[in-house]
Amino acid sequence: MMKKTIWIAVGIAGMLLGNPAGDAKAELNVRIGSRPEFVELRDLGFSVAVGSPYDIVYYGNLYYLNQNGLWYRSSDYRGPWMNVRENQLPPTIRIHRLDDIRRFRDTEYRGIESRRTLEQRRSDENNKRNLDQQRSDENNKRNLDQQRSDENNKRKLDQQRSDENNKRKLDQQRSDENRDR
Repeated sequence: MMKKTIWIAVGIAGMLLGNPAGDAKAELNVRIGSRPEFVELRDLGFSVAVGSPYDIVYYGNLYYLNQNGLWYRSSDYRGPWMNVRENQLPPTIRIHRLDDIRRFRDTEYRGIESRRTLEQRRSDENNKRNLDQQRSDENNKRNLDQQRSDENNKRKLDQQRSDENNKRKLDQQRSDENRDR
């Protein structure tokens, strides 16, 4: 009876100790609507999601997500996410603390945003110059059209005066002819 009790106790202990939580094939239910934007961390050798509520690393055509200190892996950013032990992470990821990954991500993203801001300012300035040039060209065209219209009106007025002058001369000539008769 004593042997039986010991065997039962050993069996129960074996069941409890034989399957630690780290070996469990846990799934994570995370909903990610659209593919997050990733920033490449060249110094670290992988990419990290920015603007996402989750810490997601992209490496070797796989996504790795850290949630509450546990790592999950998926071939698609939408999941399904399967638990992966830290010692099963690729060494390129495993050698970095999550806080360091976040710091590198934030630093790189600020640099990208700074370059984007500078590029946007340059683009805005270029667009403003183009718009100013377009407005100047339109103004010059209006001025040229007005100048041509003024010249045309002057020619018409000169022609009208010339016609009136010729008419007076003709009238005078007729009057002179009538008097001579």
